[in-house]
Amino acid sequence: MPEPTLNQRWSAAIVGELMGAGVRHVVVCPGSRSTPLALACAEAAGLRLHSVVDERSAGFIALGLGKALGVPAAVVCTSGSAGAHLLPAVIEASMGGTPLVVLTADRPVELQGFGAPQTIDQRQLFGRFAAHFEALPEPSDGLEAHLRAVVSRAVRHCPHAPVHFNVPFREPLAPSGPGPRAVASAPVVMPGRVEVDPDGLERVRAALRGVERGVIVAGPREADDGFGEAVAALGQGLGFAVLAEAASNARFGWPGAISTYDALLRHPPFAAAHQPQVVLRFGGGLTPKSTQQWLEASGARLFVFSDHGHLFDPGHQAELVLVGDAVQAARALTPVSPQPERGGWRAAQAVARRALEPSSDVLTEPRLARELTRALPDGACLVLSSSMPIRDVDAFGCDERGPLRVFSNRGANGIDGVTSTALGVALGSGHRTVLLIGDLALLHDLGGLLAARRLGASLTVVVANNDGGGIFSFLPVASSGEHFEQLFGTPHGIDLQHVSALAGATHHRPTSVAQLQQALLDSTRGVHLIEVRSDRQQNVERHRELFSGVAQALGAGPWA
Repeated sequence: MPEPTLNQRWSAAIVGELMGAGVRHVVVCPGSRSTPLALACAEAAGLRLHSVVDERSAGFIALGLGKALGVPAAVVCTSGSAGAHLLPAVIEASMGGTPLVVLTADRPVELQGFGAPQTIDQRQLFGRFAAHFEALPEPSDGLEAHLRAVVSRAVRHCPHAPVHFNVPFREPLAPSGPGPRAVASAPVVMPGRVEVDPDGLERVRAALRGVERGVIVAGPREADDGFGEAVAALGQGLGFAVLAEAASNARFGWPGAISTYDALLRHPPFAAAHQPQVVLRFGGGLTPKSTQQWLEASGARLFVFSDHGHLFDPGHQAELVLVGDAVQAARALTPVSPQPERGGWRAAQAVARRALEPSSDVLTEPRLARELTRALPDGACLVLSSSMPIRDVDAFGCDERGPLRVFSNRGANGIDGVTSTALGVALGSGHRTVLLIGDLALLHDLGGLLAARRLGASLTVVVANNDGGGIFSFLPVASSGEHFEQLFGTPHGIDLQHVSALAGATHHRPTSVAQLQQALLDSTRGVHLIEVRSDRQQNVERHRELFSGVAQALGAGPWA
C-alpha cells in the first residue's frame, strides 16, 4: 500500500490541531487546490463535515455553528477569489465576537505573481477583521511539529474571533492512497473566562450607593451561560428596571424584564420622568435608535460591561469599561437583600401591553412578530434578521412565555448571509430553529436556502414579504419623491413560491393568525418557507398606530 503523500500528512496535522482546539464542524467548499484539506476533513473521526457550493454561504453557516456551539467551526475553500467571498462572514465574526477558523488553500510561492491561474495575493486577505493570520509554509518534511504548534497557538489564543490560515500546496494534490487519520493533539486547552477587575467592581458599587434612578440595559448577547438569570437577579437586587432587547437572551423566560421599553420611551412625558442617574450596560449595540438617544441625553453615569473587550459606547460617555465575564460581574454586584422596584416601569409596561393587544385577526408585520414568538416551544432557537424583523420582535414580540435562545448578526448589522447563519445555528444546536427575515434579505442569501435541503437540515424560514426594502419607508428618504422606489423601495416582484420550489422547501402562505399558527405546527421537520405578505405603506401606518396607542394609554402619569 502506498505511503500517504506529504500533502496528506500535512493536512491531517492541521485538522488534528483544529480538533484539539475544539473544532467539531467544518464547512467545505469544492475546489482543486484545497483537495488535501477537504479529504483530511472528510476522513477525520469526530469531525462533522458540511459540503456547501457557495463560499459566502459557507462562511455564514460556519458563523452560525460558532454562535450555537460557542466554539469555532472551520470553513475550507480553494485558492483565488474563492476566499474573498468569506469576507462578510469574517467581518461579522470579528465585530460580533464569534469564533471562526478560515482555511484558504493557495498555490506555492513559485507560482505567485507570474500569471498562474486561480492565483491572487491571499496574505492578509481579511485585513484587520481577522484577529490572527498565519501564512503557513509549504508542506515540508521535518516541520510537522512546528506546523502543529503554530495552528494550535493561533486558534487557542483567539477563542472569540476569526482566525485565518493560508495553506499553500504543491502538486500532486490527489492522494496516493489512504491518508493518515487526523488525531487531536494533547493536551486539549480549554480557554478560561476573564475575571472582571475587583477594583472596577468596587467603583461601580460606590457609584450605586444612594442612587434613586438607575437602569440596566441588555443589548444583543448570544452566549448560553446564565446571563438572563444573573441580570434579572441584579435588577431585583438594585430595584432597577432591566431594559432587555429581544436578542439579549435576558428577555424571553424572564418575566421581570422590561420588553416594551421602546414604546415607553417614545412617549416624551414617560421618557423625561425616567431619566436615569446610573446606567449599567451589558451586551452589544442597541437596535432602537430612540433608546440610545434617550440614554445619551440623560447625562447618566455609564458603566459598560464587555465580555471580550468590544466597546459599545457610540456616544463616548462611558465612565468605566469593565472587560471580562459579564455573568460573574452581574452576580458580584447583586445585593443580598432585594430592593423594591423604582420608577413604576412594570406598571407602565402593563399599560403598554394592554395597548398593544391585537384587536383583530389581521396578520400585519407587528402581529407576525407577536404570534411567532408566542407559538415557538420553550428552548427553540429564533434567528432574527437585521432591518425590520429584529425591530418588530423587539417592540412587539410576546415576552410572557418560556425561554427562547435568540441569535442575530448584530456585529455589523448587515442583511447578508442571514439564512446561512440560521442554517448554521440549526445544524449546531440540534433544536427547533426558526428564522424571521425580510424578503430582500432572503433573496440576498438564496445560497443558504439552497444549502439547507442538501445538508438535511430542519429549518423554518418565516419571511415578511412587502416586495422591497420595508425599513426605508420609515426613514426621511421615503419622502424623496420619484426616485424612492427605484433606489430604496426596490420592488422585486418575485413569487416566493418559486423560490421555495427551487430550494425544495415546503411553501406556506398564511393570511390569518390561525393559518400562521398551523403553518408553524406543520413545519417542524425539513425545510419550510412561511411567507406573510404585507403592504409597505400600510405597515408604516400600523406601526405608528401602535406606538400612538401606547402613548395615549400612558397619558401624563403617574405610572407607579
